[in-house]
Amino acid sequence: MRTNITQIVMKFRNQILVLIYILIFSGCSSDDKDAPIENEPETEIEQTAIINLTSEESNEIDFGDVVTNITATQVFSIQNTGNSDLNITNIVLPDNYTIDSSSGIIPSNTSKQFTVTFVPTEIVDYSNSITIESNATSGTESIPIKGFGVSSVYEGSVILATQEEVEDFAKLGYTEITVALYIGHINTFSKITSLASLNKLTDVGSLQVISTMALEDLSGLENLNVSHSIQLLSNSALKNVDALLGVTKLSDYLSFLSNSALTQIDGLSNITEVGDNLRIKNHPLLTNLDGLSNVTIIKKDLIVEENPLIENLNSLSTLQNVSSVRFQDNSSLYNYCGIKELLLNGGVSGTFYNTSYNRYNPTQYEIIYNDCLKEIPEGVYDGSVLIRGATSLNKFASKEYHTVDGNFSINDSFYEDEHRDISTLEGLNNLRTINGTFSIRKTILTNLSGLENLLSAKQIVFEENTDLANYCALNSFIQNGTLGENYNGIPGEEYLCVDNFYNPTIADLQNGQCTE
Repeated sequence: MRTNITQIVMKFRNQILVLIYILIFSGCSSDDKDAPIENEPETEIEQTAIINLTSEESNEIDFGDVVTNITATQVFSIQNTGNSDLNITNIVLPDNYTIDSSSGIIPSNTSKQFTVTFVPTEIVDYSNSITIESNATSGTESIPIKGFGVSSVYEGSVILATQEEVEDFAKLGYTEITVALYIGHINTFSKITSLASLNKLTDVGSLQVISTMALEDLSGLENLNVSHSIQLLSNSALKNVDALLGVTKLSDYLSFLSNSALTQIDGLSNITEVGDNLRIKNHPLLTNLDGLSNVTIIKKDLIVEENPLIENLNSLSTLQNVSSVRFQDNSSLYNYCGIKELLLNGGVSGTFYNTSYNRYNPTQYEIIYNDCLKEIPEGVYDGSVLIRGATSLNKFASKEYHTVDGNFSINDSFYEDEHRDISTLEGLNNLRTINGTFSIRKTILTNLSGLENLLSAKQIVFEENTDLANYCALNSFIQNGTLGENYNGIPGEEYLCVDNFYNPTIADLQNGQCTE
């Protein structure tokens, strides 16, 4: 009985212990479930504002030379490569520099542009640096800035080969160039279209406008005085030089060459003196020389060549002194009366070169004492012709004259034997009449082919053409032409043929013995 009670007690005690264990375990589980979960502590991110300064082209701002009291501008950037805003509180600039804004906020990974203005007031070096005050944590907070205040007088020469270069130079504010201003470039064709921005220029030593393709006038140079020389060369679109009215006297030359669209030169009408050569050459559309109407002195040569529309020299009537004069290849020029007084008063101190390939080709004597003007029919060369070399012969042939109203001489004696090059007369097939002596001397001709159409000559001379053996091209002339009409020389010398390879007489030619 006792044993059973003990067993019952023991069993009850065990149950109590199990119950207590369950209650404890359940309580613990509930507490653990409701307890907050502790996270790992977060790492704090560092706030950065990283500054970097750059100009448009480099890591410095370079204004270069700027004329005093002229305004110049440059742009630079402030960049923020950090992860937070860059707060610009102040921008510190050297003297004579200003900026469009001195503060601002630049967000992360962006940049902002600032415009710096430079106005030098003295001829000094204004180079220094710009400093940025900000909350930057790292980076570069300053940038070098360069600028030089310079005189408005540019010492030396300036070459402007492009429109951009014209505009950039104009912005510098120079008013004077001591040596030369070159517009365009002799080795390339320039596309410059306007010089309007150069209107601040008042003085240059020399003006050279060369090989422009689109420049129609010189507008922009109205305030310009040129003291030494002017050259306009191969400007294919240039129509006038009206902007040069400010030029009054040149100590050196005035040269216009091959400006194919030039129609008038009235812009030169205030020039009174030229200290060297004055040359007007190769202008197919130039109709007159009116722009030279006030020139009184040319200290060296006056050259007017290859201007096919010029008919007279009336604009040169004020010219009092010139060293030498040359009028050649002006195919419409027939009136020389504008220089009659110049010649009569001894105003030409040097040479009056033989006029040639003009419509009328008078001698100096003829201008003074006979006819200073004469309208010569088309196809007639008025005056005498001297041919020296194949180039000269080809030039005459290209004019297609049918009549020479004077002597016609082909003479290669100017050259040594090995350099003589007149080997054919084929280009002379238009030639009909020579109202003077026709002579051929010291050529390397073997025949006279090209003279088949010759009809008349006062005298014919063939001399020292050591290879000339065939005269058959003269058969028609000998049979049907006229030789010696109005000849005033020695009788019997209307025809001379000596010291050639073959020297036929007139009788030989008349008998058909035209070749050796």
